[in-house]
Amino acid sequence: MIRPPIVRALVALASLIVLLVAGTGPAQAQTKAPAPPAAIGDKSDEEAADSPRASMRSFFDLAERGRYQEASLYLDLPRGSEKRAEELASKLHAVLSQRLLVDPEALSPLAQGRAGDGLPTGIEELGKIADAKGRPIAVRLVRHESRSIDDEPRWVFSQTTVAAVPALYGSLRDRWIRESLPPSLLNQGPMALYLWQWLALPVLAALCFGTGRLLTFASGIIAKRALAKHSWSPRLLTGLKAPTTLGWAVALFAILTPYLALTLRAEELLDRGLHAVAYLTFFWALLRVVTVVGDEVAHADWARSRPSARSLSSVGVRLGKVIVAALALMVALTELGYPVTSVIAGLGIGGVAIALAAQKTVENLFGSISILGDQPFRVGDTIRVDSIEGTVESIGLRSTRIRTVDRTLVILPNGKLADMRIESLGPRDRLRFAMKLQIAKSATMAQIRGIVLELQSRLAAQPLVKKDDVFVRLSGIGESSYDVEVSAPLETLDHGEFARVREEMLMASVEIVERAGAKLAVPVMQLIAPGVPSSASPSSPSIQVIGSAGGPS
Repeated sequence: MIRPPIVRALVALASLIVLLVAGTGPAQAQTKAPAPPAAIGDKSDEEAADSPRASMRSFFDLAERGRYQEASLYLDLPRGSEKRAEELASKLHAVLSQRLLVDPEALSPLAQGRAGDGLPTGIEELGKIADAKGRPIAVRLVRHESRSIDDEPRWVFSQTTVAAVPALYGSLRDRWIRESLPPSLLNQGPMALYLWQWLALPVLAALCFGTGRLLTFASGIIAKRALAKHSWSPRLLTGLKAPTTLGWAVALFAILTPYLALTLRAEELLDRGLHAVAYLTFFWALLRVVTVVGDEVAHADWARSRPSARSLSSVGVRLGKVIVAALALMVALTELGYPVTSVIAGLGIGGVAIALAAQKTVENLFGSISILGDQPFRVGDTIRVDSIEGTVESIGLRSTRIRTVDRTLVILPNGKLADMRIESLGPRDRLRFAMKLQIAKSATMAQIRGIVLELQSRLAAQPLVKKDDVFVRLSGIGESSYDVEVSAPLETLDHGEFARVREEMLMASVEIVERAGAKLAVPVMQLIAPGVPSSASPSSPSIQVIGSAGGPS
């Protein structure tokens, strides 16, 4: 189903929301806080249950599911704050989500923590967060040993870190939102987004899209006045309407999303997604520009007298679109964190398989280049390829389309077409009438001479026949006939008119033979068998029409 440009832009913007929050492998693996260098002996496959990595993984898993009471077990609570344990765990998770992106997988997998980092044994530092006055506050973990049978050893946030949580939480941008919304909307959903943020994103996208349409309309009026003297401006402005709308929407989306107070991970994904969509929007607009430029070249005054220019512009536009689309895909994937160059370099056997699969495609591409370079025919020419005759409608990157006399469409791959025998009927300046008249051997030579002379006179009397090139001669003696070859060029390129003259000449030939008292030859088929007299089986008389619409005389 074909969608209007505005609908396609709306679908693209809706896809942007998914793109922004869809975590990519490379993007998720990065953290804002650089991980300390790994100590000798750290091996992720030997992770201890009471290691910093396991402890932080458990804390974030519990906090993201809203189980803050259990998550508070990973806080070394100051004396007298036990009743606020759940609140402190919730606020600490909010602070870390927006101010310090922690990747548990970057922490030490050993129970005793990381050695050689310059900190005392039993202390790990995750990073630093600036308070309201700009002073850095270290976020640290300390080793908590088992104090009872039910108490397991683990790593917890230090008392100093926990004591600074209220002040750090007070400086968050979304603090008033957290305090105003019901707890059900503060639960964290997929992709590190809270439920209220999931609800706000579509609303924000719709707002940006609507405003983008208004800005596109306004900028279109300005551009229309500025480019009024150019004939191509209406087509260009119409083509750029949808990409411009999406571009405005993306720009507004980037300006307004900070008010959603996204987590650092969501912000990172958002930044990557916005960059990717911005590049896609640019290349989308570039595709429209390529199309308009191609149309302008094809319909220019100088191109109308050069059919090859129209063919080259058509193929050039298609090839340009393929190149732009490939660049857009590579740039977008690179912005999303996928190592495109590494993937291409590492194709290996897969690349060989792809090359073999694309063999025909490459063959057709070079075939189209060969056809456009050698120009055996052009768009609009009438050609004959094997038994196919028709008018060339288009020459593409993969195939050439030929419209036959019966109005059927024949599609020939360019790779195959470049190797075929092509007869171009376009350059000729006339059509040729030709036939072989087979007269029965019962005719005398006087009758043959009379038939030849009368045929010459009849052809010369035809207004469309070029009299100097009329050819009527006895060309051969067959087993049962005298063969008279007749050829005459007609000063016309109209096939309907040619068919009328051909009919007149064929009927006149039969009348001339009958008036001369001769007969058309009847081919004889003899059956010979041992002991059986030969017998002849007559067939119907015929006139052989040779190349009635042949090449130029």
